[in-house]
Amino acid sequence: MRRRHAARLAVACAPLGVALASVDATAAELTLSIVGTNDLHGRLFTDEQGRAGLTVLAGYVDNLRAARAADGGAVLVLDAGDTFQGGIESNLSEGLIVVDAYNAIGYSALAIGNHDFDFGSADPRGPVATWLPQSLGGHEPGDVRGALKAAAARARFPFLAANIVDAETEQPVRWPNVQPSTIVEAAGLRVGVIGMMTETGLRQTLAAHAVGLATTPLAATVTREAKALRERGAELIVLATHAGGWCGETGDPLDLSSCDDGSEIFRLVRELPRGTLQAIVAGHTHGTVAHIVNDVPIISVPNFGVQFGRLDLTVDTALRGVTGVRVHEPQRVCARIEPASGECVVAPAGATPEYEGKPVVPSAKVAAAIAPELDRVRALRAEPLGVVADSSVERGSGTESALGNLFADAVHAAVPGADFALGYGSGRGGIRADLAAGPLTFGQAYDAFPFDNRITRVALTGAQLQRVITAQLPFWIDGRRGLPGLAGIRVVLRCDDNGPLAQLTDASGRDIEPDRRLVVAMASNTVGRFAATALDDEPPITAVELPVLVRDAVAGWLLEHGGHIGAADFVAEPRWQMPPKDGGCGTTTE
Repeated sequence: MRRRHAARLAVACAPLGVALASVDATAAELTLSIVGTNDLHGRLFTDEQGRAGLTVLAGYVDNLRAARAADGGAVLVLDAGDTFQGGIESNLSEGLIVVDAYNAIGYSALAIGNHDFDFGSADPRGPVATWLPQSLGGHEPGDVRGALKAAAARARFPFLAANIVDAETEQPVRWPNVQPSTIVEAAGLRVGVIGMMTETGLRQTLAAHAVGLATTPLAATVTREAKALRERGAELIVLATHAGGWCGETGDPLDLSSCDDGSEIFRLVRELPRGTLQAIVAGHTHGTVAHIVNDVPIISVPNFGVQFGRLDLTVDTALRGVTGVRVHEPQRVCARIEPASGECVVAPAGATPEYEGKPVVPSAKVAAAIAPELDRVRALRAEPLGVVADSSVERGSGTESALGNLFADAVHAAVPGADFALGYGSGRGGIRADLAAGPLTFGQAYDAFPFDNRITRVALTGAQLQRVITAQLPFWIDGRRGLPGLAGIRVVLRCDDNGPLAQLTDASGRDIEPDRRLVVAMASNTVGRFAATALDDEPPITAVELPVLVRDAVAGWLLEHGGHIGAADFVAEPRWQMPPKDGGCGTTTE
């Protein structure tokens, strides 16, 4: 098992939060253990390496709670955001299944992260065929933050967002069960908890979901909120924040030599007066931190729930002062372990891990809590789309993609009046899975594209379209992004001494004239890099987001199509014409 390290810090006859100095503890003491999680990204279940799983995490927390109950202490469990988007079950429930698990574990608070906005409006809860209009391929969204608000409303703990404000009023958002901070009672202590996220967070989610919001500077927000909490009677102040750092070593919490000293969380702590905060649970960077900076213990762990962080504060109950801090190294979350190394292994191999002197037993309570939503998600995944794939329809890699062209056809059909459509290739932010041969289900469509990106209607000229496609060619040619699907348009790639050039024709083979006004349908997350290429052009490129998700457009198109499809339906007539390997441009396709 990993060693645990303690750094002894104390106050002399002073209230909690005053700068720490040596003191002899003569009165009764209690231990407040703070467990921190971050960047779960919807991973509820133990992975193929035997790591993670919320039922297993709950087993560790249960053992810690038993230890604190025995010695008169208490446990707070805090999450630092980016909790819901990622795992398929969480995506399909828009985070509600994770909320159910966190309710059962007994979380105290959660700080909203940038990716917690990703789901946008709340999906309808009925069978897919009842809310997926076949003619449009999508449903009208309501509140663009509806899914996040629904998750917060379902939680039995507050969602915290002290520095997410209304852009007009500059006041913190106050949605149902969303607030800047909270006070938690723990073993007779009043613990104030502030929640925040990185100042750039709203630029790291879908723009449509963050409209009308802004973030305020971290240090000023902490200072304001800590003062307000003290005035309300808080004795300790803890920050849960979706802003973080990174350290290469965690053996000594006072040794910062392996840390990124310029990271956001370290800069924040150094900007604050000593004593403002007693602890921080951090996130966002997916980096490990188990260190003390400016007398403040900070914990953060990697993503996907494979570890949790922990720190213990020792509190003098008479002086109401912190007499010690113990920062633990990050704890692996394992249902089974290899005893010699402590590494996670897959059952039935290995042994049951122990924590706080007791075997770790996965929580039946958490398993029962998530069961109803899991059943609903599994039923949704299994719903048929009325189409049989006679052969697999694949993403492709470095070549024209049958599935990318299918996506483009669906996007094109979802935008009446569009001349062309650009779809996705494989790779980051693109299509994630092939469609396997056989009857297609909504779950397969979701696996292929789990993102809640909307379709956007873009108006531009033929010259602008040629220029923005040409600007992207290096990324497609060298494989950094897969070739995007095309509908209603053909691209012939030519090469000369100046590099690659896209020659564009319509489906009939006619050249697209430079001054021709066009309407192109594409996904919202691709518009930015296209528009940036011609930002100052006249006439300007204009883009309007539509109330249609790309994934829903694809599922709706398949429902309307019916019958049988195969890969050849989408690549029989090539939509990309690439030069041979020796044709220059660095191409690798025939």
